[in-house]
Amino acid sequence: RCPRPSEAIFGILRDLGGPGGRSVPLPHALGVLGARGFTPAQVGAALDEYEGLNVIQVNPARTRLTFV
Repeated sequence: RCPRPSEAIFGILRDLGGPGGRSVPLPHALGVLGARGFTPAQVGAALDEYEGLNVIQVNPARTRLTFV
């Protein structure tokens, strides 16, 4: 079964955080996700979805993604 784009994006973000990772620089994450073929709309929707679920937080300057 292929994961939904938002599930795949979240999996990549977790991998970027590494073991015990609490945060990821958002510009780096966006570059990696773009290189893997995800559109800005897909990434934005995934970030909104997981922020709504209180799983991640993106700082107001949109420079860092933190796992809750």
